[in-house]
Amino acid sequence: QTKVAVENADLGALRYLTNAKVRGAAKQTEITANSGRFIMQGDTIDGTQTIISNQVPSNGGAGSNESTILYGNFADLIVGMWGGLDLQVNPYSLDKSGAVRVTTFQDVDTAVRHPESFAASKNVVTE
Repeated sequence: QTKVAVENADLGALRYLTNAKVRGAAKQTEITANSGRFIMQGDTIDGTQTIISNQVPSNGGAGSNESTILYGNFADLIVGMWGGLDLQVNPYSLDKSGAVRVTTFQDVDTAVRHPESFAASKNVVTE
């Protein structure tokens, strides 16, 4: 939060984005010893909505038990989608089980409107 605030970018759709390992650790880690208050309460960290996705790396730091957490104004994240949704139906690959395999593809890219709107840590210890 501090890095984003120093850049005068702490406004808009502020959120944390991390994975389930960080959520688990944050819900078990007290803010201060014996306070009964935990880093993550409900779906917030420090009162800020926190989004959980296991697409966020859980082995991004120096050790395999280090996860990534992002913070920023997600209104400054641009998501571009083009082309239609490609749908492939394959009735043959699972024929022995009587099932049909359906695969979808979508072309998507992302960009950041203002880089100062985001901060990341790749070394959150979760175990």
